[in-house]
Amino acid sequence: MRSLHVSVSDFNLLDPETLECPYPLYEALHAEAPVHTAPELGVTIVSSYELLQEVVHDPDTYSSAVPTSGGNLPRGRANADDEEIVQLRRTFDRANVPTLLAADPPHHARYRSLVNKALAPRRVMGMEGYVREIVTGLIDGFIDEGKVNFTKRFADELPMAVIADQIGVPRSDLKEFKRRADFAIGGIERSIPPEEERAILQAGIELQEFFLERAEERRREPQDDILTTLATAELETDEGSRPLNDAEILSILQQLQVAGKETTAHLIGSAMLLFIEHPEQLRAVQADPSLIMNMAEEALRIESPVRALFRTATRPVTLGGVDLAEGTRIMLLYAAANRDECTFEDAAQFDVRRENAPRHVAFSAGPHYCIGAALARLELQVAFEEVLGRMTNFRLDPDYPRPSHVPSFILRGLNDLHIRFDRV
Repeated sequence: MRSLHVSVSDFNLLDPETLECPYPLYEALHAEAPVHTAPELGVTIVSSYELLQEVVHDPDTYSSAVPTSGGNLPRGRANADDEEIVQLRRTFDRANVPTLLAADPPHHARYRSLVNKALAPRRVMGMEGYVREIVTGLIDGFIDEGKVNFTKRFADELPMAVIADQIGVPRSDLKEFKRRADFAIGGIERSIPPEEERAILQAGIELQEFFLERAEERRREPQDDILTTLATAELETDEGSRPLNDAEILSILQQLQVAGKETTAHLIGSAMLLFIEHPEQLRAVQADPSLIMNMAEEALRIESPVRALFRTATRPVTLGGVDLAEGTRIMLLYAAANRDECTFEDAAQFDVRRENAPRHVAFSAGPHYCIGAALARLELQVAFEEVLGRMTNFRLDPDYPRPSHVPSFILRGLNDLHIRFDRV
């Protein structure tokens, strides 16, 4: 049921209250303006399921070769007068080359093919035992306590360990890798004070140097990991084949880091909160664990970890009855499309038995369908098989405030999720 007397004009996309609870905005967009031009943000928002599908399947008209943030949205670039920060930015920005997310066919496919084999569904299926070992070890670390910060000690740790292994980070370096990675991601979407941006950029540069050092090691001693694939690959170009350069390697690794760690971590935390808020759905899955896979699809639909990404119109075009000029920046609001009543009946309801839950676009669609989708699904499946098999009676920990979300217009996830539980 849609909210009464609510208009798109009542919302500011970047207002903290809207970021925390964006669902009334999504309803207003669906009802009033599935293609909504927001001049103050410099973007046109696409929120309907069918129109979003039209855009993602037409890369010739709607290009991905644009900055991730797009438009006039914040980019954490306020400290332009600080010469040290400007220089650090130049160094860090060496990885800002179009490879996966910000490339169009056929160039996108050339880069994508380099990591396709490592993350292909068949190979991922063979990783189940290895992922279960990580999950079991994490649960062993807190199960006797009867309470845990579920995001920090479980949801964050699982995908970080998995993606670090796939990239090629030695277990001995995992703690330091996580520290740098968490810090480097911290300033993606907000204006930040100089001292914080300086520290974030330095952490990011250190992480880049770490990757390049490991890449050089892989050229001397190849291993079965993505980093070896990238370090030794030959990229097919119009002029012939050539090795990847440092900027391309860093670009791909940084995207895999965010996609493989941040989004999966957010999804695991959000799924647990959904269970706490909908105990009848939890009981259904506990009674029939075969529902875990469909629960994963429903969690992806209703709490899409990637809320939005961007395209640019390459020519004048009419979308949903709205004329768009060449160069129009388009915000694809995946999270809103996944709550479109025209596709998902009672879209605001979390239903682990929803038959069309897999139709969600949480992993996008078309040429840019998420390359790590199979791995994310495996991690969520194994995580909740083990969690629900060993724990029950999940509830929020009254010693902490209610959980809040990261104030992001791109990512959707919890800052912390303090819970209590009983052992099975």
